[in-house]
Amino acid sequence: MVDRKIPELMVPANNLKILKYAVNYGADAVYVGGKQFNLRSIRGNFSLQDLKDGVKYAHGNDVKVYFTLNSCVHENEVDTLRKYIKDLKIIDLDGIIIADLGVMGIVKEIIPDASIHISTQANITNHHGVEIAQKLGASRVNLARELTFNDLKAIKRKSKVEIEVFVHGALCISYSGRCMLSKYMTGRDANKGECTHSCRWKYYLMEEQRSNMFFQIEQDKRGTYIYNSRDLCLLPELKALTSAGIDSIKIEGRMKTESYVSLVTWVYRKALDYIADGKFTDHKINYLMAELDKASHRNFTMGFMFSTDKNELIDNENVGYIKKYTFIGTVIVSKSKYGGPVIGVRNQLGSGDVLDILQPGKRPEKHRVDKIIMSKSGEEVNVANPNDSIVIPGLAGLNPYAVLRIKK
Repeated sequence: MVDRKIPELMVPANNLKILKYAVNYGADAVYVGGKQFNLRSIRGNFSLQDLKDGVKYAHGNDVKVYFTLNSCVHENEVDTLRKYIKDLKIIDLDGIIIADLGVMGIVKEIIPDASIHISTQANITNHHGVEIAQKLGASRVNLARELTFNDLKAIKRKSKVEIEVFVHGALCISYSGRCMLSKYMTGRDANKGECTHSCRWKYYLMEEQRSNMFFQIEQDKRGTYIYNSRDLCLLPELKALTSAGIDSIKIEGRMKTESYVSLVTWVYRKALDYIADGKFTDHKINYLMAELDKASHRNFTMGFMFSTDKNELIDNENVGYIKKYTFIGTVIVSKSKYGGPVIGVRNQLGSGDVLDILQPGKRPEKHRVDKIIMSKSGEEVNVANPNDSIVIPGLAGLNPYAVLRIKK
């Protein structure tokens, strides 16, 4: 094995179930949010009991858990925040992710030995910012996503704290995520975790005296997508990031399903393992990129860090997601009397479909569906619908964390 420092792989989870998938697919750390004070507050997230259970499960598998308190806290919320942090004090968190310096001060006051990680929302773009964060008690900084690779290397070389970067997932059109568009248009504040992604809507130009006439800014009948950023994907340059000494690579996506989190974790775990073994070749990169393409995503960009053409950051062709595969379901009971595990169905599956099966530690495998049995009645059907519980004969021995998909 090549002697090379491999960065931590940090993966998102918005509930306890997805945390377990992330752990089983190879995450070194999982970052999560509670019911308050984080930037993904629209759905999901962890109750205090789920957080305790998640930390126990992760630590039992040598995986760390980082907790997000990265929203902007207003004066009328401070007392509630203090109480919430006191509740967190008894939980053995490995780090707390913060953007607001006031929140950082309160956390250090209530939990003096807390490991503080500075969020990308803090907009740190130079080593002086890192030094200030360190003096205030931070042990890690997630740098702004607007940096070039040369910026990143220089900051890492001059820094005494851990450096973390996002390598995959959605990009915000606003500087390091500080945006008011959603609140202005819908009343939902992106800086409090309620972003409605107004930037990705379709926009036209209107002349104020002709309110019934709309003009295209781009020559595209569907509208213009001047705010529609592509998804970040730095997998092809992962070796360069490793060589630069980056301590942690981070996957965006605390609103994503277990299917998405499992696949992206599996891909980046493979990539880091290939780098560790000196086997991260062009062939391996192409293979992993093809696997990533099975996840729902927007067109990819290398972001500010590696893109030579900054126009490539915006997608003027596609406003929606690219979905080449359909998430079919996961295992809900490992064994049944019909010769296979019980599958909880998420999207329609028909007899004759070919499953693409992802499992921890294995390459994806194909399996033709010749028979579908309803798990409760034993009835054989030709089509399984969402919320059905089914058995597919021939899948005995499937990993409990297997993810089933079909190609569209």
